Amino acid sequence: MSLILKNGTFINHETLEFKKADVVVEEASEHLAFHDNYEPQPGDTLVDCSGKYIMHSFADAYMRPGLSLAAQAKVFTKKESTYFRYVSDIIWNIDKCIDKELLYASALYAALNAVRNGTTFAICRNESQTFIEGSLSIINAAFNRLGIKTLQSFAASEADGYATAEREIRENANYLESNQGLMGIAASYLASGELVKETAKLCQKYKTGLLVNAAEDNIDQTNTMRDHRRSVILRFYEAGLMDYSSTILANGNAITDTERDYIKNKPVWIAHNPYGNFQRGIQPFNSIWLENIVMLGSDFSSVSMPDAMRHAYFQAIKTDCEIDLNTAFKRLNAVHKYLKNNGFSGDGDNNLIVFENNTPFNLDQNNFVKHLVYNKDVMDIRLVIANGKIIAKNGHTTLEDEKELLKFIAEQAKRISC
Repeated sequence: MSLILKNGTFINHETLEFKKADVVVEEASEHLAFHDNYEPQPGDTLVDCSGKYIMHSFADAYMRPGLSLAAQAKVFTKKESTYFRYVSDIIWNIDKCIDKELLYASALYAALNAVRNGTTFAICRNESQTFIEGSLSIINAAFNRLGIKTLQSFAASEADGYATAEREIRENANYLESNQGLMGIAASYLASGELVKETAKLCQKYKTGLLVNAAEDNIDQTNTMRDHRRSVILRFYEAGLMDYSSTILANGNAITDTERDYIKNKPVWIAHNPYGNFQRGIQPFNSIWLENIVMLGSDFSSVSMPDAMRHAYFQAIKTDCEIDLNTAFKRLNAVHKYLKNNGFSGDGDNNLIVFENNTPFNLDQNNFVKHLVYNKDVMDIRLVIANGKIIAKNGHTTLEDEKELLKFIAEQAKRISC
């Protein structure tokens, strides 16, 4: 039994080739089949895609689902908006409320926004000093409920001491026993040498890399230099944590030129979160020397991946790290390369979006990216397909009663006060 996308125009996200074809999608196979005039077989599901476009769905390179309800939190003025205020007044306060129900609601809300926006895979970081054991499985269950695959990690932190960090490491390791994932550290300035060393051992044991918030702000650099007489990146470099092609350095807004040399000689990736960084008043990201290893994430903003690309592009204009349209589109899709090259499952070719162009402009190989960046209406997503199965239609999940989900999420969100 196959899903037949009839009479659509397929866009290859790697080459931007446009191809009119009937696309045959299967749950059992990650690969697509293209036909000029496919005759449906008994049991096939036929979808008329005349006038519509078909493309690989999106993947999010850095999401924090446990914080997806942060919109319930306080809003800062321009003067107040700093990295430390967001951490202390929002993230730490939300963490005081976190339990099983609130975490599950937060993850459901993150997954619901993702699927509405055409995202079928999310690389997730969880962080909590309050609710630790079983948390990664809870997040994974929420995403699976809506048809989205994940790559999970727990951000170990010594904000509450090493005993808490040990529990976080153990939670991460237990999850990796039976699930794909990454090891995690919250940030260099929140990790002692002992924590870094133990994380490196577990990366070696599970043959996986590290997800770490690396030099998002100068606070990370200043405190790391004060406590360890090393820069943020040098610590991870010396510990061997940058030897893994699956290691992700998130943000990197405050990395130095010397650190760029360390990074470019290793197989690691950077997850840039332009919308979240902008919200928190953090200095713009400079990708110089690192252009080919940058992916895009939403952080906890619930922004769509195309919107993340637009923010990355426009924020870079008139700066030292200005990028062109094709580079912005390449960063939108770089996460697919990361997942494929590292053998992570769940992001095969049978993950697709079907969209309409609600503008008066024709789309082709030469103008698609320009329209995608400058004209949001060029992509009106009608279907989201994950692992060969339709999981969203016309902006709503097909797998659950969305009203009931939102009712549960709203009840839990009332508990957040900061």
